[in-house]
Amino acid sequence: MHKTALVEMKTTTNPSFPAMGGTSEPVKSKVSVWLVDDNTQLRMLVGDLLALERDIEIARHFSGPDELLSTLATKPGPDVILLDIQMGKRNGLDAVRPVKLLSPGTRVLMFTTCFNPAWRERALLEGASDYLLKTDGITKVAERIRSPADDKSPKPCSSRRQTPSPKPLPANCSSLWRRALGILRPLRN
Repeated sequence: MHKTALVEMKTTTNPSFPAMGGTSEPVKSKVSVWLVDDNTQLRMLVGDLLALERDIEIARHFSGPDELLSTLATKPGPDVILLDIQMGKRNGLDAVRPVKLLSPGTRVLMFTTCFNPAWRERALLEGASDYLLKTDGITKVAERIRSPADDKSPKPCSSRRQTPSPKPLPANCSSLWRRALGILRPLRN
């Protein structure tokens, strides 16, 4: 059999097929993520950015918590849900507890434009694993998606910082992330 065919067979049909050196390579499964945000443009952009990560799969998109909860009632949940808080008249905070009841093994990461100590505390008390800002770098978001061991627990409000000021973009920032931050900055004001 041709060497290229062996490599192709190894990667597509039989994940336990020994590598060329004779040892088996462990197969890492991707972290399945559902994105929930009413801003379609931002949701698609964040999905595109996270899809560039080899070990993260953006499995579904939702424009609000009602659609998310309806799907969770009939389908198994993902590994992680990235959930916006302010979605028009709907509030992502109200969805955390029902998500955890429908899919206890799913980690919920709040993903919002503003830091609000009361919202953060409520999210964590309801079962969210963390409270991330949309202005955090995509690298940080991807790391939190991958790292259940770093999940947060509620902390007293006095120990938390207030809304961070926007940081200048680094010169080597990806064009997709620059586009995302361009969308987000007007939302913060």
